[in-house]
Amino acid sequence: MEKFQHITFKDERGSFTPISTTMFNEKWDQCSIALNKKRYTFRGLHYQTDPPQAKYVKVIQGSIVDFSVDIETLQGESMVVNENEAVLIPAGKAHGYLTLEPNTIVAYLVRGKYRPESEHSIVWTQSPEVKRIVESYARKTPLIISEKDENGK
Repeated sequence: MEKFQHITFKDERGSFTPISTTMFNEKWDQCSIALNKKRYTFRGLHYQTDPPQAKYVKVIQGSIVDFSVDIETLQGESMVVNENEAVLIPAGKAHGYLTLEPNTIVAYLVRGKYRPESEHSIVWTQSPEVKRIVESYARKTPLIISEKDENGK
């Protein structure tokens, strides 16, 4: 997992952040935006096998703990990602994140066409690293998590 910094221009209107997709010299198949209303929203750990997907994850507003998990060993990496930062998740890794602030907005660039029959997820408690970090943040607060992500697929 690699972290990137972005320059954001702010004024009384709001902000503008240019993102150069040419720095990867790759074609991106999808762009998605997730608005997470509540703190301690967990999304993931998702991956796709055919084709494997790479993700460029950019925090627009708020902050997250971002997770990249090896789908065979369940060994995870994590890092806090704030506004003006992004991470690159390599193809073949499961990805997820935990929001640290309400109204966190995350944008994704995805390489690899989405195929529902090839989609999978790992239950967050199966990765010792993810479980330890999620529980350290959301000790006394229940996670906001979908049934699909809670049970895996």
